[in-house]
Amino acid sequence: MRIVSILLGFVLGILVFSCGRMPVEPITMASLLEEMTDRTSLALYPYPSYKSLQFSSYDRASVTKASSSWYANWDRSQFIRTETNHGRREFVLFDVDGPGAVTRFWVTVAEYSGKGVLRFYIDGKETPEIEGEVLSIIGGEQLVGYPLAASVSDLTDYLQRGHNLYLPIPFSKSCKITYESPSIREPGEFSGECFYYNINYRKYEKGIHVESFSKSDLIKNRELIKSVQKRLLMPSYTEDRLQSVSAFRDSLCSEDSLSLHLQGTHAIRKLQVKLKSENYVQALRSTVLTIKFDGQRTVWVPVGDFMGIGNRFSAYKTYYTEVTPDSLLSCYWVMPYKKDCVISLKNESSQKIGVSLEVEYADWEWSDNTMYFGVGWKEYNHLYTGKQRDMKGTDSQFDVNFVSLVGKGVYVGDALTLFNSVADWWGEGDEKIYVDGERFPSHFGTGTEDYYGYAWCMHNFFQHPFIAEPDGTGATQCGHVANVRYRALDAIPFKESLVFDMELWHWGSAYINYAPTTYFYLFPKTKVNRGEEETSVKLKVVKHKNELVPNSPDHNGCIEGEYMDINLSSGIEKSQSISDMHWSNGAQFFWQGSGFGDIAELGFEIKNAGTYSVELYYTLAPDYGCFDVYLNGYLLKESLNCQHKILTTKCWKMGKHFLPQGMNVIKFVQKKVLPNTNPGGLGIDCLKIK
Repeated sequence: MRIVSILLGFVLGILVFSCGRMPVEPITMASLLEEMTDRTSLALYPYPSYKSLQFSSYDRASVTKASSSWYANWDRSQFIRTETNHGRREFVLFDVDGPGAVTRFWVTVAEYSGKGVLRFYIDGKETPEIEGEVLSIIGGEQLVGYPLAASVSDLTDYLQRGHNLYLPIPFSKSCKITYESPSIREPGEFSGECFYYNINYRKYEKGIHVESFSKSDLIKNRELIKSVQKRLLMPSYTEDRLQSVSAFRDSLCSEDSLSLHLQGTHAIRKLQVKLKSENYVQALRSTVLTIKFDGQRTVWVPVGDFMGIGNRFSAYKTYYTEVTPDSLLSCYWVMPYKKDCVISLKNESSQKIGVSLEVEYADWEWSDNTMYFGVGWKEYNHLYTGKQRDMKGTDSQFDVNFVSLVGKGVYVGDALTLFNSVADWWGEGDEKIYVDGERFPSHFGTGTEDYYGYAWCMHNFFQHPFIAEPDGTGATQCGHVANVRYRALDAIPFKESLVFDMELWHWGSAYINYAPTTYFYLFPKTKVNRGEEETSVKLKVVKHKNELVPNSPDHNGCIEGEYMDINLSSGIEKSQSISDMHWSNGAQFFWQGSGFGDIAELGFEIKNAGTYSVELYYTLAPDYGCFDVYLNGYLLKESLNCQHKILTTKCWKMGKHFLPQGMNVIKFVQKKVLPNTNPGGLGIDCLKIK
């Protein structure tokens, strides 16, 4: 017996010596589910190691940065290949050899027949392990319920939602995923069904023991699945023994800080902040959270951005953050430190702010693969989105850097807050994530809203353990937007570097404030291209579009229609771009959906009162209307007819008028001229004042 024990110890010793660690348990659906809810696992560099990769329906015309089609936007119904299986035409979305696991699957559709069939072929088997109608698998309950399968937002029409599957699907030898639909004519076809997808997955090294998914796993792990679903909806729950420390200041003056100093080997498990001020949205942006772990500052971020709400209050909840209706801001990121930790809140505004800070922490066993928590933040202030867009991506799109990391660590999520200054969709751009020096990104997406889990430019609020849109006010209108995506099984390890770029593709010609917050774990020598942005956090928070874009005459006397202060009695405002029209600034103000008697008021600022020549450049079209036009309350023209058999523009020389200093208003009242006419649109290119 003694000899057997010695031999066993010798064998284990060889394994430990050769692998550097003890052998790991097999990777299964159950083990992945347990990892998903274990937030401490993110703070440990993964073992066994894996690569986090992605398949998507991005436009295959995007080949290299140097090509004119790098920003090509036909991101639908693009596949690896087409196969015939048992007489069926199946499009291959995903095909991977070796051990791995699908960790996130996002889908949306258009022109959908309801007959799309998704199939998972695992380990080379001809019979699919998973088969069924695509939306019921990804966002419905064919496999699991909410939140592992989720369709967002509940406020959005079902076929316009983003459908998300977070149930892990492990495979030992291979996995192929196909899609069959009679509505798709040909891959990449511009007509027929549009099928968009993003599939995140892990690829393990050869030899790693992965147990392949089978339908029986859902039955065998029924109780575990229920437990995980429940746990993901309870972010504050923990079984660990926690200690807490807090600090409070009822009036934190400008440039003052409130700090907590923790000592020992611990990990923060909860960080809670509450702010009180006269200008709360400014406090969210100008109260800065900084954290130093063992003397190294890795966190510098405005509190509102850190918590995922940007600079507008929105109550919501994920597995990593929670904002309650009484304005308590909490996060649950695990933040280990070996010797000490200093957490500070600094008031970078000119107002006094009431601040409370509470931290809960637990013991931590430090190891060689323990990493420090980090956050990067930057606002691209007054960023011009460019002019004129087409789907070929050959115009003025460009990439915005979320973060660049040099060293070793794991990327675990991001939040994006922005202010949109025109009434058009801001987020057509795709994410591009380059890992360890890749020349072509291993993560190439299909749209910013797709990346954040929803679809079709929607503004509706939603929350989920890993994705959220706390505020979508400015989705296709002027206003604030906050989007969140936190990662668990789809976290991205990197050994040398990670670069995250997002295409900035705005359908309008606009100036926006665009502020990404990025979350990551890193080893001490990793370099981050984000620092202290004191100038940005001191800036006044934009609440109205004319704080970003002028509604007063430029050096040529021009005021853009889409930049004017617009008030509508009904209908929809839009900043419209049509390349063939050659509108000033590449866009016009477009009013649609109004009725007879409805009013559109367009305000503009005059700095110096005086008498000016006024010219109005407006658009004619077959479906446009007829309007009475007023300037500062005086009727200038009855029945301005904007109908014409072709789309064109026209200049109306309105004459000379006295314009007082401050706000002036042109009012359009929709008018019925003939008995059989219908209400129509209104398009204003610009106003010229000389």
